[in-house]
Amino acid sequence: MATGYLDNFYARLGVSKNASPQQIRDAYHSAARRLHPDTNQSDEATELFLQVQEAYEVLSNPDQRKAYDKTLPDDIDPPADVMINAVYSRSVLPRIDDSQLVYVLLDLMSAQQADEKNNGAVQAPLNVALVLDTSTSMEGPRLETVKATAIKLVEQLQSNDVLSIVSFSDRAEVVIPATRGLDAKKVAARISTLNAGGGTEMFQGLQAGFNEVSHGVSPSFINRIILLTDGRTYGDEQKCLMLATRAGSKGIKISGVGIGSEWNDEFLDNVASQTGGQSIFAQDIDDLSEIIETQISGAQQTFANRVTLDFQTPDNVELRYAFRLAPDAGPLSYASPMELGSIPLQSNLSIIMEMEIKSIGEDKDLLTLAEGQLSLEVPTRNIPSTSARISLARSVEDAPELKPPPQILIKAMSRLSLYRMQEGARKDVEDGNVDKAVRKLHNLATQLLGAGENGLAQTVLLEADYLEENGKLRKDSEKQIKYGTRALLLETGSEEKST
Repeated sequence: MATGYLDNFYARLGVSKNASPQQIRDAYHSAARRLHPDTNQSDEATELFLQVQEAYEVLSNPDQRKAYDKTLPDDIDPPADVMINAVYSRSVLPRIDDSQLVYVLLDLMSAQQADEKNNGAVQAPLNVALVLDTSTSMEGPRLETVKATAIKLVEQLQSNDVLSIVSFSDRAEVVIPATRGLDAKKVAARISTLNAGGGTEMFQGLQAGFNEVSHGVSPSFINRIILLTDGRTYGDEQKCLMLATRAGSKGIKISGVGIGSEWNDEFLDNVASQTGGQSIFAQDIDDLSEIIETQISGAQQTFANRVTLDFQTPDNVELRYAFRLAPDAGPLSYASPMELGSIPLQSNLSIIMEMEIKSIGEDKDLLTLAEGQLSLEVPTRNIPSTSARISLARSVEDAPELKPPPQILIKAMSRLSLYRMQEGARKDVEDGNVDKAVRKLHNLATQLLGAGENGLAQTVLLEADYLEENGKLRKDSEKQIKYGTRALLLETGSEEKST
């Protein structure tokens, strides 16, 4: 039974421990409208509904609720309006000396429902900096498309949104300072003067964008930096990462859009992960407008921002891998505090963690995997910032009955294994293990074919042949495979939202 900090029945329903019977009923009915198998037939929704139903059956019965409350720590009080579910790969851990892996899927969802009469809940205003690479390599159609995209972005904004636009090459220029209620024609006139030239010094652009957002940074706003680049930065990578850490600590999310094949995807992943953001591959310049539109509309539909997990693990437990599955897919930093991202208004923030348990002592009947503090900011509240203790733990037995993991975890782990396979192949190439990398790519292609992803499987097979002959990967194919397997994780999330 779930009795830990933020892993308990109150957190599942998104209500306070002091919630009234009516508040508990309302929370359950709200969750059921989203997750009940009659209206949402995905495996993920079914698994979450069963957890919500279990919580409601106990908390709606006064005697059972009273007995359940006695099992909880006295200071448990989940943040209001956030439904939190922890799904484990094992219900009970076996007491063994050997190491074992445990997977935890942490799912956070707004308990609020949009008002159908006015097409949505109250939206928090945006505070966005668009940082544009205008180096020599952007000359021609790329820069013209970027200009058109920036102008179109203004049309998406609400009157109380704040936008700034920065260009950078060898140096940065604030094209449009942070301004509310911009005039699209004036923006178009200013942006039309941009020309390509010089090298790519990303830190200059990020710092200028950071400064513009910082002028009005507030937990009552959705604070974002959106970086567009087609090249690699040289010599200032560490400065960029340090700036990203500062941005994350101030609640400013950085997302990087890479155009073409020459940009450094691993570096942009590292920058974005410090802030709960993501890197995005724009293989075709014509995709850029849709990518930026999706970024802005996603920001506008944010319920909670700056969701952060500040945690510790015991000496015999190590966090080996962490990945965000929804609302966008991307790697997470393993270090604490971990910036998880944002909770959307009408869907979920879902992360998966892989933990290695070195051994379990004879005196342990309950093993804490991680504990600490979960904090978040809900911009539309009078007091946006809130936090609560969190603990992830499992019971320990000598010879527990083995049960298969829940379907929601099986599907997530299956899709994630494809992504990690291409990660492993790339690492093997870096280490000079070409034959090993080729075998992994062949294995990946086989699994993609089995999943019906024939086009991506063909790309992987062709790249395996190229790697075998040339001893290296092509930059464009490398990114197609990486972001193609990452997109499969996004499809899992979209299936849940669309069914």
